[in-house]
Amino acid sequence: MDEVYISGALTAIADGARARVFYELLAEIVSECGLRPYLPHHTTDPIAAPDLDPRSVYEIDRARVARSGLIVAYAGTPSFGVGIEVEIAREHGIPVIVVAERDRVVSRILLGSPAVVEVVRFTDLGALRRALGEAIARITKTTAGRAPDEVVQRFLGSLGAARQLPEAEVAALLRVAELDGDAARMIRGAVADGKLFGAGLRDLVGRHALRGAELAAFILHDVLERAYADIARTLGADPRLIRRRVEQARIKLQLAADADVAVIGQWLVTELIAPPTRALQLRLFANSGRVENDEQRAAQTEDHRQAGLAVEEGEPRA
Repeated sequence: MDEVYISGALTAIADGARARVFYELLAEIVSECGLRPYLPHHTTDPIAAPDLDPRSVYEIDRARVARSGLIVAYAGTPSFGVGIEVEIAREHGIPVIVVAERDRVVSRILLGSPAVVEVVRFTDLGALRRALGEAIARITKTTAGRAPDEVVQRFLGSLGAARQLPEAEVAALLRVAELDGDAARMIRGAVADGKLFGAGLRDLVGRHALRGAELAAFILHDVLERAYADIARTLGADPRLIRRRVEQARIKLQLAADADVAVIGQWLVTELIAPPTRALQLRLFANSGRVENDEQRAAQTEDHRQAGLAVEEGEPRA
């Protein structure tokens, strides 16, 4: 657990400068616990970065939440953004500490989130420093002591959750995508059978905005590996038109229209399967990665030492 995401209201708050100073204090407490804080207002602040478009803000903040090991969420000021970030944390199995003044009312749905493992109430900054430090210590101790098998099970559970979606949500996504008939039936079956990750369907419809025949053609051809002629019969269209639909969909996904099957396969894994489970993957392999990094740093240090000796030996002596 290296990075801690500091979540708090930034938009349309009464005293933005004071709020940012408070978030800096939370980051200081995190640092004192030996962890690295991440402050969103250093990157996506609506005042400091007003030209950053909403989708970019969402993608940046979502990615930083997903790669964090812990979220410290200030809930003393109501915020849609904080609620979304806590829900992203729940989706990725990341623990959340909610922080608020003792006399502030906090939404029950936020406090009821399964991601929230600690609630720190405070009356003064000294009490906040003590209580938050103790909460972070408890969570890091629990995480450090977690058996590898448990982490593996959480990873597999996250993978399963990414694969499946409730039938009602799949139906709603297909309505948004303006897709029905045989193509919709085949896609529902693919999600139910695990051939298409439910989270992947959500991303194709929501994040990438594929619709209608483009969505159907891409899934049937590039995910389910159906031939153009078969897809044409399913959609009642000419095979050449189906090919164009697939190519158009690939371009929208920032792939080449004539992308190789291996490239498509890699994209499917990294974009439609990996994101919902990336945080647990990083946590699962954190120790081995740390060992590799330590070994690399040691090798680099030795290389630099040897290079320094070589320079010294080659220098003219006074």
